[in-house]
Amino acid sequence: MDRKFLFQGNVISLAASLVILYGLVLLELNGIGYALSPVFLGIMAVVWVMAIPSFFSYHRSKLQRQWIMDYFAVSAIVITFIGLVLAFLHSFLGIEIIVAGYTLEPVAGISIYLTANQISRLYSSLFFWGAVIFTAGLPLYLFHAGVVSIIGDLVKMVGIVMLLAKSRLTTPS
Repeated sequence: MDRKFLFQGNVISLAASLVILYGLVLLELNGIGYALSPVFLGIMAVVWVMAIPSFFSYHRSKLQRQWIMDYFAVSAIVITFIGLVLAFLHSFLGIEIIVAGYTLEPVAGISIYLTANQISRLYSSLFFWGAVIFTAGLPLYLFHAGVVSIIGDLVKMVGIVMLLAKSRLTTPS
């Protein structure tokens, strides 16, 4: 494991999680129809762009079971791009495809989870299971229960922040 690139990937993931949180809260406040608004689509585009350097950082960090990250993260990036294009064309199918692409995030995260366990099993678990809850909560926006996804994103961020803090303390200068 290359801790420098793992740290970098986690920093980008934390920034993306903050942007996602903003979008999730707006969606919860404004309803599912807001998903096709220019503001929400702009947020989603920013998150999609952030996925690329995040992927490359994680790839360079030499994760355990690297092939899981490589295959599923690239698939998620491609699928969400297709969804974004359709959403920008005002098709709600695009939002559904984005959600489908996001289902691959926790799968890709297995590699991060296994590797980050070497830093902290607890914080790695918060990161991983927060991503699972976030993803599982996305369809719940249809039932006005998007708060589940928001909670998942917050749990994920706590895990990332704690991993970053612990990494800083244990990484030699």
